Amino acid sequence: MPEHKMITIDGVRVRADEAARYRARTAPAAGGQAPPLTQAQADPRAQEKDDDPEGGGFDPAEHTVLQVIAHLAEADEDETARVLDSEATGEKRKGLLERRDEFLAEARQRAGGPGGGS
Repeated sequence: MPEHKMITIDGVRVRADEAARYRARTAPAAGGQAPPLTQAQADPRAQEKDDDPEGGGFDPAEHTVLQVIAHLAEADEDETARVLDSEATGEKRKGLLERRDEFLAEARQRAGGPGGGS
């Protein structure tokens, strides 16, 4: 099991790399209650994706297998191929890569391509 450096903030053990987010979440506001997290605080990776100048779009490495499958269920053939290529060079999750042909065929069907049901 990986070891994470832990720090204690107000009696609560927090991973060192999560300390800033924890402090931002627990800092009392003027009313004495912690403000809700902003989207950037809750998931800083989403903010980084928005700053991508090339407009890279959906990055499968930042999502679970189920989230990637949900994205592919609505993606066109080009986007499906791009996401699966990214997966093949990145995470290399077997559950996605073994179904490449299936995902591409479903994308073609949605587009009304060869063998499509539309």
